[in-house]
Amino acid sequence: MKIIILAAGRGSRMGIETANKPKCMTVLFGKPLIEHIVKTFIEAGFKSTDIGIVTGYKKELIQIPNVKYFHNAQWESTNMFVSLTKASEWLENEPCIMSYSDILFKPSVITKLKNSSGDISITYYTKFWELWSMRFNNPLEDLETFKLRGHRLIEIGKQPLCKDDVAGQYMGLIKFTPTGWNMVQDAIKLPMEKTLYKLDMTTLLQHLIQQGHIIEAIPTDELWLECDNMNDVQTYETNLEYTTKR
Repeated sequence: MKIIILAAGRGSRMGIETANKPKCMTVLFGKPLIEHIVKTFIEAGFKSTDIGIVTGYKKELIQIPNVKYFHNAQWESTNMFVSLTKASEWLENEPCIMSYSDILFKPSVITKLKNSSGDISITYYTKFWELWSMRFNNPLEDLETFKLRGHRLIEIGKQPLCKDDVAGQYMGLIKFTPTGWNMVQDAIKLPMEKTLYKLDMTTLLQHLIQQGHIIEAIPTDELWLECDNMNDVQTYETNLEYTTKR
């Protein structure tokens, strides 16, 4: 099994913080996000050589030893899915876990995802409301729908009308088996809400659901954080105790 970390973006919402470095190099709790993420995967039992990083903006600043690098030269005009396809040689041949590069999570979450039986599996965070209430005055203005039927995801990415429309928060972690990746390749040949170049992962998941594919959803209540902007970084460092930091 391989790990693919999507780290091509600048992260414009970070403002001046990413004027001279990619978003994944933003420091949280004393360490760049990308270093936290790689360390977590190693703690979950992966070797550095199992980890691939898809670079883009200022790729020369990402210097993690012993990992494999892929590159999205069109990072400025494309979205996450195009970055993911740069690692297609891995996705076609063995199970892979895709990770965003602006999140923090625990190794045990990766163990759950690694052990999932689905061809396409995601994890979701059940304590999202507390986290979003820390980040936003009105969490529903930023949250998106996340609906389940048992352990199967049946809707994601729409505007929620109420809190009940959000059963959890997608964490930016997806496992694809080669069969699952083939499902993706077939699905993107059909009409989609967004063009291939602008396709994000949430829109892809909803598109797969609409095509009848099963997305296995695995819950966790262990600490997970996403960093969209510097307010998030400041909020976490101000309000979270050191015991929550890995």
